[in-house]
Amino acid sequence: MRFCCTLIASLLIFVSISASAETSLYEITKGDEKIYLGGTIHVLRNSDYPLPPGFEHAYENAKILVLETDMKQASSPEFGRQMAQAFMYTEGKNLAQDLHPKLWQELQTFADQRQFPLGQMSMFKAMFVSLALSMAEMQSKGFGVGQGVDAYFYQKAILGGKATQELETTGEVLAQLTSLADMDANLVIKSTLRDIHKMDQVLAKSLEYWRVGELDKLDKEMAADMRKETPQIYQQLLVARNQAWLPKIEAMFTTPAVELVLVGSLHLSSKNGLLAQLKQRGYQIKPYKITE
Repeated sequence: MRFCCTLIASLLIFVSISASAETSLYEITKGDEKIYLGGTIHVLRNSDYPLPPGFEHAYENAKILVLETDMKQASSPEFGRQMAQAFMYTEGKNLAQDLHPKLWQELQTFADQRQFPLGQMSMFKAMFVSLALSMAEMQSKGFGVGQGVDAYFYQKAILGGKATQELETTGEVLAQLTSLADMDANLVIKSTLRDIHKMDQVLAKSLEYWRVGELDKLDKEMAADMRKETPQIYQQLLVARNQAWLPKIEAMFTTPAVELVLVGSLHLSSKNGLLAQLKQRGYQIKPYKITE
């Protein structure tokens, strides 16, 4: 589940914004200029709504919604085709040949229990299969990419005519993901099966920490194993992207409009996170608060 991406939206609107609240949402200032920077959860259930009220309040106060990437393009059949092609084996090779026999058998047993079409998926490399396994498991628990925070606000912006921008192109997203295509298949599948078996506990804690802005605890729950066991994934999907986004976020302080920037919550946490990097550059950071 640590490898999941975002796509499109559900429409569940929360309108009560009179109470004070703190969550994974921050006001970043430098001089008289400011932006709002929020950490999101990319997959949610209908029961996880309403969102923490600060998000709705910040959205209404912002002129521009900024997301990680163009969600319309990311959900297009063409992007899906490009991604599948990038992760497909060539010359008749398949995933079974890349895995130790014992791990392949473990994966087959798990797939049979979940009615997952491993036979069809074995033509794809481990990272793609990991994504598919993780998303299938989350969907079985009621989570959906169309129900995540980013998707929700994207759909709201489209319906309401609010301007939207992106921090990266879908081409850049694809390049980041495909740079991991040839990772050790055994490491990827072993980690994925382990994560899936403890998914209920991890998701419950992560949602709890996200709602109240406990980013250090969220980072420990979701990123600690990634940093230790798959540092290449951590570097490519979090650290490298943060570094690429920082100049674009800093440029927003030169515009008159107030932007609401929404990124996955792990992009905010740790010494490599956006909050720490912005603080080092002299920006003032405080939790977003609503007052009557």
